[in-house]
Amino acid sequence: MDEAYRGKVRGEKRLEEKRGEFILGFEDLAKRLKERPKREEVEALAPKDPDTISAILVCASPRGRREEMIWGYLSSLAAERLSSPLVIPPRNYAGLEMRGGTIILEGTASSPGSKAGFSSGSTGVGGSWVRAHHLGEKISGGRLVVRGTAGDYLGQEMKGGGIIAASCGDYAFRNMRGGWGVVRGDAGNYLAVGNSRGRIAVKGRAGSRAGWLMRSGRIRVGRDCAEYLGLMMSGGQISVVGRAGARAGWRMKGGLIEAAGCGPEAGAEMVGGRILQREDL
Repeated sequence: MDEAYRGKVRGEKRLEEKRGEFILGFEDLAKRLKERPKREEVEALAPKDPDTISAILVCASPRGRREEMIWGYLSSLAAERLSSPLVIPPRNYAGLEMRGGTIILEGTASSPGSKAGFSSGSTGVGGSWVRAHHLGEKISGGRLVVRGTAGDYLGQEMKGGGIIAASCGDYAFRNMRGGWGVVRGDAGNYLAVGNSRGRIAVKGRAGSRAGWLMRSGRIRVGRDCAEYLGLMMSGGQISVVGRAGARAGWRMKGGLIEAAGCGPEAGAEMVGGRILQREDL
């Protein structure tokens, strides 16, 4: 009896190994996945060829958070398998859980084909720019380059790798545990909330409550920061080239804040740590 089923078992195994090659498109892939798919489940079903994945990415029209996350996983898989940067338009969750490679998000990416760089004569963002959210979420390796403004939750829960963005919205690098981030312009509110590691450089200004509940890591801001900088932080270092707003270091427990100057009530209810104002030195 066992002999009679051996050929069938081997045949099923071969189909299982090749199942990723028979995906008809993004919608077909999404239908085969669970309601809350994980990266490993997407990887098991996705085509092995990165060029095929790239074509799916450009042609896909994800609807809702679930499909956006599937699209994000696919973008990471393509980038990790390519020898050159993956250039795609910005969409929510691009670079989700990426472990290596490079993704470049620009407004007018080249035609489907992952190995293509910028089109001839391109000097940056062209056409309409989509302000996508959750870019580079849970990234642990590789590099994500955002040519325009990133939406909210840029680099949330990142563990490694690097992210570069022209500017960003709220909650950038929230719960960061490693890696580095560079914002060439301004950052929104709640930058680096709850960070335990990592390095962040903002060349412009930062909004309110940057470094809130920060435990470790480093933040450098090239211009001013709004109110409540380092709110309840317990460790790490924040350096501001410009001035910090009101209540910098409020209820601070540890760490260091350094700024050209601070607004009123700096260090109010502070129980630990240090605030250095260069105008007082």
